[in-house]
Amino acid sequence: MKKFVCHTNTLQDHQTYGFQIDLGNEELDIIVLRQGKEIRAWLNHCPHLGIPLNWQPDKFLSLEGTHIQCSTHGALFTLEEGYCIAGPCRGQSLIALQTEVDSDGNLYLLLQQ
Repeated sequence: MKKFVCHTNTLQDHQTYGFQIDLGNEELDIIVLRQGKEIRAWLNHCPHLGIPLNWQPDKFLSLEGTHIQCSTHGALFTLEEGYCIAGPCRGQSLIALQTEVDSDGNLYLLLQQ
């Protein structure tokens, strides 16, 4: 099953975005990051506390823009894999999500049924 997230022309380079994807009986809170032609997505869920990472809507990056940062305890996650390199969840990772972009530039989240 795939769920529409957004059109890729609304995603600026090297920016993060939060989306709530309606699954019918629940919502999935996700992070989307665009880096050039690469688009990555993860669950917006800290592996340490199980809470959302952002401190404001669409604000997931560290001040330097080099990592995804948990707003609660400052854990730093790599932009490529979502791997925690600093903080209480060091060695753990964000849950990566599979995405697909169609020929019209629509971004979809691919979900297992």
